[in-house]
Amino acid sequence: MTTPTETLPPVPVLVIGAGMAGGAISCTLAEAGVPVVCLEQGRWVPGGSRPHADRYYELERQYAWSTSPNTRGWAEDYPIGTDAVQPLMFNEVGGSTAIYTAAWPRFRPTDFVKKDEHGRSENWPYSYDDLSPFYAENDRSMGVSGLDGDPAFPAHDPYPNPPLPIGRRGEAFARGCEQLGWHWWPFPMAVNSREYRGRAACNACGDCQSGCSIDALAGSHNTYWPRALAAGVELRTGSRVVRIESDDTGRVTGATYVSAETGARYFQPADRVILCANGIGTPRLLLASASDSHPQGLANSSDLVGRNLMFHGLAIVEGWTDEMLDPHKGVICAAAYSAEYAETDVERGFINGFTLLCSGMNGPGFQANGSHSGNVAPWGADHHQWMDQHLNRGMAVLVQTEDLPSPTNRVTLDPDLVDADGVPAPFIHYRLDDNDERLLEYACARAVDILEAAGAREVKVNRFRGAGGDYMPPAWHLMGTAPLGDDPATSVIDPDHQAWDAPGLYICDGSSMPTGGAVNPTSTIGAMALRCATRILEHLGKETPAWVR
Repeated sequence: MTTPTETLPPVPVLVIGAGMAGGAISCTLAEAGVPVVCLEQGRWVPGGSRPHADRYYELERQYAWSTSPNTRGWAEDYPIGTDAVQPLMFNEVGGSTAIYTAAWPRFRPTDFVKKDEHGRSENWPYSYDDLSPFYAENDRSMGVSGLDGDPAFPAHDPYPNPPLPIGRRGEAFARGCEQLGWHWWPFPMAVNSREYRGRAACNACGDCQSGCSIDALAGSHNTYWPRALAAGVELRTGSRVVRIESDDTGRVTGATYVSAETGARYFQPADRVILCANGIGTPRLLLASASDSHPQGLANSSDLVGRNLMFHGLAIVEGWTDEMLDPHKGVICAAAYSAEYAETDVERGFINGFTLLCSGMNGPGFQANGSHSGNVAPWGADHHQWMDQHLNRGMAVLVQTEDLPSPTNRVTLDPDLVDADGVPAPFIHYRLDDNDERLLEYACARAVDILEAAGAREVKVNRFRGAGGDYMPPAWHLMGTAPLGDDPATSVIDPDHQAWDAPGLYICDGSSMPTGGAVNPTSTIGAMALRCATRILEHLGKETPAWVR
């Protein structure tokens, strides 16, 4: 028997998803006087409830608080069908910003014009300079800590906070880069180096991905959402959207959702619907919202929804030295980074580039169990000797390459799996392009170079391969599955984030990115969200914020 659906009073703007983009958009619109309702299928998760002080915190982070919904299995999660990856996703207020590492680089100017560079990706419909003021405002809202003057980037507004200490491992990384004659710089982080807007300074506990118990690490839940609620946004948690509805003309009319508290179904009519459900959740919901006017899925007349999925080529290379490097202290990722190879040089045998990030190794339990590279401590008589030679004496170099958008890397609907409310789960297919395989191999070798130059006596490379040898990354970055552009044949949304063929629908999250760069995307997602919100204000005839003008 189908549960009847109650129709609610209409609202001007309905936002789906309370993560990075949903928080920034809701806050910006509400502070300009626009009534906003936001539906979030997760809940508020207090920082103090996270696994930090418990003696088994490392095990809890691996299982009950895993970054993978398939492992975590919370009621508000949905399962992921996959032949390739275990993606980082979190359904709560703040989305994945509640458990990420808060690495906060910008995309490079060349990342916006890859079609001009090599023809295997599309250009963005706007430039780095166009996005620069939105990057700057997002930095201020998040309280980014960084060192101004990085020669790898154009000059921009000062960071609101000074850089975090790079620690012993950062110093060793820098020493290795300098010996090789390579660029390095303290990495910008959305982590407070000092008290900022009522949030505490980082205490260097090193357990960032459990979620920060003292709110030194910025997510949309402790930056944009307090402001959004103060400005009048109605946030409905425990509200799982099952369909975005559209009429016979194809116009989006609102969304149907199920309340976790009551089990009741509601239809929320809205003049505008803004979908911010991440690079997997967004195409899943669009495909599940097929109708007579959108038979291939909502906003999918181009057949691009779900295609061109990008995660980044990822590997972790670890090295151990004779000196104490304290890889369990400070931000987990990243104390410093190198952009020496961030640009394309076809003489290397591939297009696109990569960055190398100086990362930590977590606590002693994690290190004993192989940390990021499977270098597991032996049991028995040799255990103490191994620990003496390895514990706190290592560091990791995270290799992050730009993967090409490929139409066969995609999100579809799983034919068998469904979530708790019967909505088909997403199925993910992903394989590295031959170009990206060569790029990742080259990048791993450069990470080895840094570690050896820094004095490593032992090095291990983890390229995240499965039993069959195929690349199987943890998929921390979800991008490209509903890209923006200036041509409806090669994009799903226009430069203002409006769907080309579904009036009333906006899409803004990692799915909106035509290219993925070679750095963490959350800073760019936040900047895009602020730009999207200001464009909506212009469409509504509202005054835009002063920092835009």
